[in-house]
Amino acid sequence: MLSKYFVRDLMSRGIYEVSLKDNISNVIKIMGKNNISSVVVSDDNNIYWGIITDIDILKHYNENLDELKAEDIMVSKLITISPTAPLEKAAAVMAENNIHHLYVVSELREDKIIGVLSSKDIVKLISEKLD
Repeated sequence: MLSKYFVRDLMSRGIYEVSLKDNISNVIKIMGKNNISSVVVSDDNNIYWGIITDIDILKHYNENLDELKAEDIMVSKLITISPTAPLEKAAAVMAENNIHHLYVVSELREDKIIGVLSSKDIVKLISEKLD
């Protein structure tokens, strides 16, 4: 069912970034305002350091979110994929790593993130194909 699709067919282009020093209150506002469930954490030199998801935030809901910084709760293992990878491979990577967000890197510069693919995107496609 997924074999004829590639990551580029479903990915959302562009990403939302926060700084290592951004407080979690600000991160939550960005995620809420943009209806997204993850952000990439970067430094002043545009180096990617990690990811924060809605689940990471929920783990800290009872802490002072104005004092807690992005670097304090981010997951530093940022798993990426090429836009030309088959969608089946993306689904397998997500399942193997128990993640819901897979960041897509440029084919020209592997240090440049150009988009994101979420598990919701894949489930939505499967749902449409079942109809």
